[in-house]
Amino acid sequence: MIALALLVAALALWLWPQGSAQEALLGALLRVGLVMGAWWLAYPEVEKMPPWLLAAIPLLLVVVAYRPKWFLILLPIVIALAILRPRPPR
Repeated sequence: MIALALLVAALALWLWPQGSAQEALLGALLRVGLVMGAWWLAYPEVEKMPPWLLAAIPLLLVVVAYRPKWFLILLPIVIALAILRPRPPR
């Protein structure tokens, strides 16, 4: 519902321009609406992710924001851990 409301607000702002800050607000509404819509579509798969990976992703983002060059080292490590984790027996 929030994603839909943001996208409708972006459409309304695009159809009826209001002022000087219109482009920035339009861009923000559109981007956040699209990201929230993508999150809504991906939510069933996100629920299936292991809890350690849900903690590792924000930690990875914080480290990359602080030290951007570490991204090239940390991303393959997180991907390898996600792929090579032990599988539960069937």
